[in-house]
Amino acid sequence: MNLKESLINFLYDKNYFINIYDDYIHVFNFQELISLSDKKIILSLEKFKVEITGSNIIIKKMSKNEILIKGLINKVGFFYE
Repeated sequence: MNLKESLINFLYDKNYFINIYDDYIHVFNFQELISLSDKKIILSLEKFKVEITGSNIIIKKMSKNEILIKGLINKVGFFYE
C-alpha cells in the first residue's frame, strides 16, 4: 500500500459517512445510485437507503463510491428494507 492509500484509509476509517452542508451533501462509500431526478435522489448504502429531497438537485461530482449533491435540500431520510 502506498502513502496516498494509507492516508485515505486513515482519514476514511468508517464504513460510510454523510456530511450535510447548507446546499451540499457529501456521501462517502455509497453502493448504488438508485433514483435520480431534480427533486429526489435515492442512494443505497450497506445496510440502508438514503433519500434526499428538495429542488434543483444535481450531482456536482461523483466517483466510484463518493458523491457530492447540490441543490435546495429539504429533507434527508433513511430507511431500511
